[in-house]
Amino acid sequence: MKYNGIWFYGLSGSGKTLLSKAIKKKFKNIFLIDGDIVRKNISFDLGYTQEDRDIQVRRVLGLCKIAIYQKLIPVASTVNFNKEILKLCKKEKILPIKIIRINMKQIFKTHKTYLNKKNVFGLDLKYDNYKTKKILNNNNKKFCQNLIFFERFLLKKDL
Repeated sequence: MKYNGIWFYGLSGSGKTLLSKAIKKKFKNIFLIDGDIVRKNISFDLGYTQEDRDIQVRRVLGLCKIAIYQKLIPVASTVNFNKEILKLCKKEKILPIKIIRINMKQIFKTHKTYLNKKNVFGLDLKYDNYKTKKILNNNNKKFCQNLIFFERFLLKKDL
């Protein structure tokens, strides 16, 4: 099956942005939609409650739809992900992929997101178990080098 876009989700520090940027370098017509940038420029009115996080991912989905309409390939990356977004991704033919970083416990000790905060995924907020593709980030160079995987799923458009 060919997809119109990709949506990476996973914990802060798992490698979503790193992988998104590697895809942007390799393929044409990519429109990156990073959840942190959306939060800073569009969702600045939101906090970090589960309700606010759900509003945030609906906004990211809206940006994905705009990109698809403009014949661009959205590559979204967010921490939050939920059943509603999973259902809508299927409808829009956006491939959701969970990024799982090996040795996340080490990241919990040093990453600014996890220090003295509330409503943090991985600490007090948990993901439901969604049936999506998963990619393991074992923190080596090969994590971003093998992008051939994405050529299989991407995309009806001219890459």
